Amino acid sequence: MKLHHTKYKENYKEYILSCVDFDFEGNELKTDEAKIEFIFDRFESEYGYRIAQVGKMQAMTDWLGGLALNIEYWNDAIIELAIKFGSIDENPSEKLQERVCENYFRFMANIILGFEPKRKVA
Repeated sequence: MKLHHTKYKENYKEYILSCVDFDFEGNELKTDEAKIEFIFDRFESEYGYRIAQVGKMQAMTDWLGGLALNIEYWNDAIIELAIKFGSIDENPSEKLQERVCENYFRFMANIILGFEPKRKVA
């Protein structure tokens, strides 16, 4: 059953954070705040240069498309997630499935950028 966007976005946020377990040194990331900080520190260190070139949304989309995080990337699994988390109804048309898969990394970038922490400016 399709849910309101505020609910399914929360489902995706929980999913994304569940896919982040350890930092680069192998230390377990136990809180959502630590996971979020790790995601953005890693993104900025790996793709910070792209932000100036194409903007944060496209840079994040490209970063995720390079499989930077351990999120689903197979089309069938992407559709299963969309149904499970309520962003589309069960038994979607082929056209809707194609659109969901084509926009998946941009959609996930939007979700992640939605919980970006406010950084202190020095």
